[in-house]
Amino acid sequence: MSFGAALRAVRSQRSLSQGDLAGELSSTQRHVSFLETGRSVPTREMIQRICRTLMLGPAERATLYEASGFHNPYVRRNLGSAEVAEALDMLENHVLAHWPFPAFVLDEDWDVLRLNRHAKTMFGPLFGDGNQHPNLLDVITSDGFFAQILNWEEASTAMYARLQKHSRTSARIQATLERLEQAGRFAHIPAYERDLREVPIFVPLELAGPDGTVLRISSIIGELASVTDAAVEGCTIELLCPIDAQTERCLQATLSQ
Repeated sequence: MSFGAALRAVRSQRSLSQGDLAGELSSTQRHVSFLETGRSVPTREMIQRICRTLMLGPAERATLYEASGFHNPYVRRNLGSAEVAEALDMLENHVLAHWPFPAFVLDEDWDVLRLNRHAKTMFGPLFGDGNQHPNLLDVITSDGFFAQILNWEEASTAMYARLQKHSRTSARIQATLERLEQAGRFAHIPAYERDLREVPIFVPLELAGPDGTVLRISSIIGELASVTDAAVEGCTIELLCPIDAQTERCLQATLSQ
């Protein structure tokens, strides 16, 4: 990819015109146009200014540096490298291990990189054997899991929005979203939203519990605030959270067995 194409992609993703970007950079629309058409060659200082001004993440910074021909300091490490494994181990030992309910570290495709013992208890049978990095999205969109969801009409809107957001950076999630759309999983949303009068603060997922209890669950999603690696940038921490005391008691009883 040329630097001009990379810069144009960054600008388009933020819905900025060439004039808008020029204003952000204290430059001119003519100079931005020349950079995008290749009539001007960016300096390292200009690349640094673009990265700082637009608050680009490591992956976007890496793309600009690589396209410019300058040395790229934002190398994307392999998820299996010792450095990344050390970072993931830290999250597992200092975050997941202390969460009293299922918790995961997921990559940008929702492959499970790390999980705590509660997640193994609750989701282990669903992941199957011999899969080093099972995919959480495949599990929660499977027919078996779908059959346990009691409030799909309400909860699906949040799931749909989340999948749309992640599909912009993950071809695998994009393919899963298209498969679910073709299967009609989200076909009801336009009519549901048309008749909606007021939305709640959030909509938990309601599941049929093993003893008939209705489990009301949501997630807390986090990430490392100081990430400078493009691979780890896409990783998220997902902590399942019971919404009410009844769900909490049922989960604690199930997970303690």
